[in-house]
Amino acid sequence: MSRFSNFLRDVAIPDLPHDVRVDYVVAAASQVQKQARMLFVALLITTPFAVMITPESAGPFVKWVLPVAMALYCLTGIVQLRKDNQFATKPWRAEKFIIESWLSSLIGALICTVWTIAAFLSVEGTERLHFPVMLVMGSLATAYCVASIRAAAAMHLLIDIVPISALLIFTGSVLDIAAAVSLGLAGLFQWRMINVHHNQVVELLLLKRKSQTLALTDPLTGLLNRRALLDFAEALGGDAPSRLLLIDIDRFKTINDTHGHDMGDTVLQEVARLIDSHAGNNVSSARLGGEEFALLGTREDLPAGKAAQLLAEIREAAMPHGGQVTVSIGIAEGTLEDDRAWRTLYRVADDALYEAKRQGRDRFVHAGDLETAADPRRRSEDASPETPRNVA
Repeated sequence: MSRFSNFLRDVAIPDLPHDVRVDYVVAAASQVQKQARMLFVALLITTPFAVMITPESAGPFVKWVLPVAMALYCLTGIVQLRKDNQFATKPWRAEKFIIESWLSSLIGALICTVWTIAAFLSVEGTERLHFPVMLVMGSLATAYCVASIRAAAAMHLLIDIVPISALLIFTGSVLDIAAAVSLGLAGLFQWRMINVHHNQVVELLLLKRKSQTLALTDPLTGLLNRRALLDFAEALGGDAPSRLLLIDIDRFKTINDTHGHDMGDTVLQEVARLIDSHAGNNVSSARLGGEEFALLGTREDLPAGKAAQLLAEIREAAMPHGGQVTVSIGIAEGTLEDDRAWRTLYRVADDALYEAKRQGRDRFVHAGDLETAADPRRRSEDASPETPRNVA
């Protein structure tokens, strides 16, 4: 991206909290696109009325050239805004749209201001106040429509209101000065409301993101919860094979009984940290409940060898209670094309985890090594993964 493009982006899109920047840009672009259509239609309808009150003495440039330019500008905007930009799925388009809208509004503001000042100077008497009033009404409406793009809103208020207000003041007429003061106050009030609107939108987006995080995150460990892991499984989806590691802390009840639940929670947090260190590209970590955790990812990004590595890391880690902690791990592979496939994958991994517990704990068992067809403990294919067996 060129320096000029970076400059335009930095001006058009203000500094925002990182967590909500994309959400804000998408919301702003969607809002501007929706409201700008009505704005262009309104400006287009107003244009012929402005032509009607402009005297012939103003000259063809003011009487016809500038109105035609405004009409073409409005028609072009209406046509451009009919495109389906799919901002929600393509945020980069939203950012590009905001920059383009800012530049486009600059053109509209300049046309309006030049037209108004030229018409104002060509008319005598109180009738010339019609033009500043029409300009400011259009400016306030435009600033409201592009309030999500504060740079565009500020530019409109400055370009449209400041020059004509200064011209009114310098005419010396008391009526003109009163009008200039009123226009200036209206612009300042609009700018204040734009800033209030901006802050409210950012606060709402932050609150929304916080609510989403709380709904999808285990509050103790910060890992994904079961619901979020299901969402991640749906995102992986398709025919590509995935791998699931079910991880359960061995004899965790003993830690709680001996050292207390607060210490037990601290141990859970440390184990979660070690497990989460293996998450990354196409791999997510989750706490499924109690002392059970999971790693889920594509087979390429989550090799089966991670299980042995994780066993050693947890076994050798210095734990908060001063003792050793071990885990048992069940490994399974499968596709995740639907909910039934997820349940099957979970069940197979859970069977492997159960076998690791049965064999003595502190080990992993791969589901492919099990002769599950002969295992009497095997649950039906439709068993729910929401209630895993007690395999402490």
